[in-house]
Amino acid sequence: MTSNRTLLLATIALLSLLTTGCYGFLPGLEGTGTQRPPDAPGVSVAEVRLAQMPDRRQLGAYYCAERLGRFLCGFIGEVPTAEEINFQFDLELLLTNRNPIPLPVVSALVGFTAFPGTEANQTLGSVCMSFCEDPNNCAQSADACDSTEPEIRTRQDFAMAAANFLISTALGERSFSDLRVRTVPAGSELRFIIRLSLDPRQMIALLREATTNLIDTLRNRQIPEFVIPYRIEGSVWVAVENFGRFGASFGPYSNEWRLRDAVN
Repeated sequence: MTSNRTLLLATIALLSLLTTGCYGFLPGLEGTGTQRPPDAPGVSVAEVRLAQMPDRRQLGAYYCAERLGRFLCGFIGEVPTAEEINFQFDLELLLTNRNPIPLPVVSALVGFTAFPGTEANQTLGSVCMSFCEDPNNCAQSADACDSTEPEIRTRQDFAMAAANFLISTALGERSFSDLRVRTVPAGSELRFIIRLSLDPRQMIALLREATTNLIDTLRNRQIPEFVIPYRIEGSVWVAVENFGRFGASFGPYSNEWRLRDAVN
């Protein structure tokens, strides 16, 4: 009788290990009694900050010299080259994690539209980034921004994006540290910053077309106002051992940049 009871207890213990053992790889899920995958993180745009933009005088001088000639444009100041005109901004995402386990961020997709509402495809840009434990050896693949989840934005949603309009500074300037995996702590949040650049020549062309009465304003020896309305949206993917990779989308977030006056 005693031997049968011992065998029964051993069998129950073994079955318990077999049915719950997969959670041993996921700290925080042990003993939850469920095999439901973790919830996707919440993702929202916390802030979009200008990092580098031309001021009104620089951009006005460029267009003035281009259309009216340098002789008539001395009132504005030195004329920059296209290579000296840079458009960079920081996208800060807020990721929240309601799970009892950490969520490593493995890839991100950002879509940027300048002058939303226009029909020109050249106003849309997108970039896909993969993040790695070793950022110095971090192969990039567009597949990292694919998904079978119908509600998640993927690179196919930005298939009409203009080539190289939106560039990740980490990829363009090889700031490898920006490609390191960042992890959303269990039951907490993470502010996640991505520095992005807009192709200067494409932005110069867009602003030339979008700025009302540009040449007339310059002929009257006035400096035009430059306003750039924009929209940002995209997705972030996390990966959890035993559950795989899953994503969450953010946006659209809309706002505008109004180029400032020169600061002396």
